[in-house]
Amino acid sequence: MYEDDIFVEEMVVRRKTVWNLLLTAAMILGGLAVIILVWLVVPFISTVLILIIGFAVYLGVRFQYVEYEYSFTNGDLDVDKIMAKRKRERKLEINQRQIRVMAPYTAEYEPETKDYKVSEVLDFSSSKNAAGRWFFICEKQDGQFAFVVIQPSPKLREAMAKYLRSRIKGMDK
Repeated sequence: MYEDDIFVEEMVVRRKTVWNLLLTAAMILGGLAVIILVWLVVPFISTVLILIIGFAVYLGVRFQYVEYEYSFTNGDLDVDKIMAKRKRERKLEINQRQIRVMAPYTAEYEPETKDYKVSEVLDFSSSKNAAGRWFFICEKQDGQFAFVVIQPSPKLREAMAKYLRSRIKGMDK
C-alpha cells in the first residue's frame, strides 16, 4: 500500500434479540426431548445418536452468534457477515461512486431519502436500537437503490468522508 492509501477495517457484533434467545431455548429443549426419546426407544444405538443430536444443537446455538466486518479500502466498502466466528459471507461490495447519500440514521436526515425509490433494506448494525447507526443509499448493479444501515466508528466515517465529500451529511454531529 502507498502512503495515500486508505484502509479501515472494523467489526460490529450483532446483539441477540428476543427471537434469538427463544430460538436457542427451543433448540436446546427440542434437542433434549429428542435425546430422551431416542434413549427410551432405541437404547442400543442411543450413544451415537445422542452425540449427533447434541452436536447438531451445539452448532445451531453457535451459529446464532453473528458479527459484521466492514472493510473500506480506497473508496471500496465491503461488508461481510461472519457466523459462529467461522463462516464468512460477503453481503455487500460497493464503490463509493455508488453511494448517493450517507447520514446519521435519525429523523433529522429522513428527507435525504425522499428522492430514491428503495428496493432493498440491509441492516448491518449491532441492533435496531443501537447508538451510532448511519445509513446510506447506494445504487446496485441492477439500477435499483438499497437503503443500507451500518454502525461505523468515527475513523471509518472520516475515511469515507474523504471520498463522499458533499454526499455525506452530519459529520459535525
